[in-house]
Amino acid sequence: MSKVKVLMSAISAGVVTAAVVASPVLAWHPEGVIKKYVQNQTTNSAKADANDASTAVAAKPGDILKYTIEVSNKGKADSKGWNDMAKTVMTDTLPAGVELANDPATRTIKVDMGLIKPGASVAKEYLVKVTANKDGAITNEACFTGNSTANDNPQKGCDKAVIKVKVPEVPVTPEKPIETPQTTPTPETPAELPNTGSAAVFGALTGAGSLSLAGYHYLRSKRNLRSAHNS
Repeated sequence: MSKVKVLMSAISAGVVTAAVVASPVLAWHPEGVIKKYVQNQTTNSAKADANDASTAVAAKPGDILKYTIEVSNKGKADSKGWNDMAKTVMTDTLPAGVELANDPATRTIKVDMGLIKPGASVAKEYLVKVTANKDGAITNEACFTGNSTANDNPQKGCDKAVIKVKVPEVPVTPEKPIETPQTTPTPETPAELPNTGSAAVFGALTGAGSLSLAGYHYLRSKRNLRSAHNS
């Protein structure tokens, strides 16, 4: 092999090696991470990174929840901005069963978080009201997108927070029975029976005696009149 060929091969190999070594050093490396937390404001529960049903935060219809979404750049710090995360946008579409406390008509929350430096994070908080009327888990997922400032290292990710809704049982109030008004029966007045006591007997005999005496006097008077007429 000629000296010229050997020299050219060495030069080419050096260029390739330099490129391989230099590439990681010069690349733009933001490292985006998203975390979503939930806290029940009504019950003053702890702030939780509830990612599944086993770590879900308990809630009931009408409770107010606070969701906190943090988007961070875990990239290595540098002085030239190569690891900055730019054009960072967070999006959260609310699931059925919750609504924004201050704007029930809005179902999608979209926040421009701008540029996030390595080691920094940007947080967004908002309150929702639980509107579910049956038991079950409600999963709320938030996502983000971003990129390097050179637009050569796209970033994205999602994280979720789960609540477990329990609808309280409504105690059944027994119906009050309809009370029938109690009436006091009026004692019946017995029919008047014939008076059969001694006084009644005496009265009856006296009446009969009076009638007999009257009859006697009548007959006697009649007899006297007849005698007088015959004389």
